[in-house]
Amino acid sequence: MEAIGRRAVLTGMMKMFVQLVKYEGPHTLYSGLMPALVRSVIYGGLRLGLYEPCKYVSDSAFGYTNIMTKLASGAISGSFATALTNPVEILKVRLQMKNVSGSRGPVYEMCEIVAVEGVAGLWKGVGPAMARAAALTASQLATYDETKQVLRPE
Repeated sequence: MEAIGRRAVLTGMMKMFVQLVKYEGPHTLYSGLMPALVRSVIYGGLRLGLYEPCKYVSDSAFGYTNIMTKLASGAISGSFATALTNPVEILKVRLQMKNVSGSRGPVYEMCEIVAVEGVAGLWKGVGPAMARAAALTASQLATYDETKQVLRPE
């Protein structure tokens, strides 16, 4: 609260970028890159790969597929993908927050998280992340699926 009325030290993304490179080096721009790439590949694959099987189960159970079952299938696949990849997301954020020279790497950081916070520490914030992924995936995949169906009737 003491900063109210005072000008911030860094204002804007460009000044932050320059300060980061100046004081910590250009290599800090890539801290957390490997976990981010791993998470993206796994998350994207699960999110897209689980949509059709979820839709198939719905079709088998109810005998039809409508927009609501597509939304539900998207929500389920997005939530499941997020639940599985949350530890990698936590690792990525922790690596990005640490000074690169003080970091001993992703494996050490993962072990440190488990040692200090327990295995549950790898799933911090998974609830809101799953809710976000459910809404995002449901809207994206259901919209794509419905649009594809309208533009290319079978």
